[in-house]
Amino acid sequence: MKKKVECKGQNKFYVLHFTLLLPPTLRERKRYIVFEVICEREIAKRELVDEINDAIYSLYGDVGASKSRIWLIDYKKKKDEDTGTDVGVGILRCAHDKVEEVRAALACIHSVNEVRIGIRVIKISGSIKGATRLTKSFLEKSSKPKHQISN
Repeated sequence: MKKKVECKGQNKFYVLHFTLLLPPTLRERKRYIVFEVICEREIAKRELVDEINDAIYSLYGDVGASKSRIWLIDYKKKKDEDTGTDVGVGILRCAHDKVEEVRAALACIHSVNEVRIGIRVIKISGSIKGATRLTKSFLEKSSKPKHQISN
């Protein structure tokens, strides 16, 4: 006699999750773009995501935007005391073969809600661990006081 197994609540998710896992050879490859945003005033994460999506859609259309599979993983903001500008550092995930297209779309963004901005790609990483390590080191490096040479 077989027992009837019932899945309740969260257990359904775990059963479904483990059955849908793909082996590493079948997963889609990703790249993580670490970028810096320099702007006049603070920009919200949602505003930045909307502007990145608009740039991708205007350059490559629906098909190109869906193939690039972009996703904003992380975005941190801070104020630069020396210049008085706001600086943000973010991680953008995309498909491995669409990195150059995403970089081109980021270069096309010049303003968000009538605020002038500049986006500079710092580095491209193959893992999320490396990308987060880059953002932490970049934020620490930019927050250290700059030494002045005295005569």
